[in-house]
Amino acid sequence: MTILPRIKQIVQERFGTFFDSIEGFYLKNFLILIQGLLTNSYTSISAIAADEHYGVSHTTLFRFLQSHEEFWVTMKNLLFSLFRRQMVGEGTSQHRHILVIDDTQIARRGKLIPFASKHYDHCDKRFILSQVILTIGEVKNKVFQPLDMLFAKPPKEEGEPYRSKIEMAISWLKDHFIRGAIIIADSWYTNAPLIESCKKLFESDFIGRFKSNIILCVDGEWKKVKDLVAKATMNRTFRLGNKVIRYRTYDAEVQSLRIPVRVVVTELEDGSRALLACTDRNLPSEAIIEFYSLRWTIESFFKFAKQNLSLAKCHSRDESAQSHFLILIAIAYLIFNDLLRILQTSEENLTHCELFYVIRLAFSIFAVTYFSRSSVRTTESFLSECRYSKASQRVLVLLLHPRTG
Repeated sequence: MTILPRIKQIVQERFGTFFDSIEGFYLKNFLILIQGLLTNSYTSISAIAADEHYGVSHTTLFRFLQSHEEFWVTMKNLLFSLFRRQMVGEGTSQHRHILVIDDTQIARRGKLIPFASKHYDHCDKRFILSQVILTIGEVKNKVFQPLDMLFAKPPKEEGEPYRSKIEMAISWLKDHFIRGAIIIADSWYTNAPLIESCKKLFESDFIGRFKSNIILCVDGEWKKVKDLVAKATMNRTFRLGNKVIRYRTYDAEVQSLRIPVRVVVTELEDGSRALLACTDRNLPSEAIIEFYSLRWTIESFFKFAKQNLSLAKCHSRDESAQSHFLILIAIAYLIFNDLLRILQTSEENLTHCELFYVIRLAFSIFAVTYFSRSSVRTTESFLSECRYSKASQRVLVLLLHPRTG
């Protein structure tokens, strides 16, 4: 099997024949941007355009990112259509989809950057100029798959009415007809409007962490979460991975919530405690803890996107360009994970950095040749035309031709 069909097969495992239906102009610029994001040395779109290997101008890439709204809407719909096909095919009776909701902040210096406003940074304990990106995704096989990334718009005197992140999340779940899922979020989203919407409107269950000032009723006594957590006596033990978690479970009513919940007070080996809440009171406590632990997959996504996919490197003053850049980030992350999954089936013992390099290398070959090669070459002649070392070529051949049996 030659290199080109193999890489094409890997990428199209998720996207099917979608690339084949894109016009050449769109495909070329789209793949150039994706490849640039998967290359650590490029820190901006300008840096991507500066590489003579691509043969594209800075103006062309920025115009592509700022315009062609119909194309970008199609790409955004593609992200969710993958999830929707799975949801319809698998049904909700035997398989419950796990959705995670969270947001991240991108610090900005210029006030003219769209969607930038003053937000409180809980790490630095101060207000900073930043963009807030609400992200919703599915966790499958303990891997986060982004479904949508949305900028939280700052309040304005004119124009669209201000919507909080909670309202944005509820609106997204409603618009995308989410049903029968398990929705996970941290304490900033664990409040009555979202919890009740999940249970009553979307027929889904919610698992989250309560803030310390929430008042609930346990065993006929009303108390704050912080008091219940501090005085709870643990009576069960659960091992999650290499961690031992002690916990205690209660059925509770929450003062601001019109539905009963099951709460689980957890304690780690270092003594830190938290209170998790779940709207499905039949769900075992161990399952609640395990489901909530999947929330960290979205934190890993944010960290990876910032460090490796230049999430904070789009400095355009155009709102469309900023929103379209988030679509690029999400698709680049999906492609990276697909290639990573294939490469990890190899018997080669490579570090994460080496795997990342080979993935970029593989996609580089695909991106540069897919829209310009009319014929398929053999592995040897094809690699001889690429500007990579022989050692890199050998590793690439090994990983793109995994052993079977």
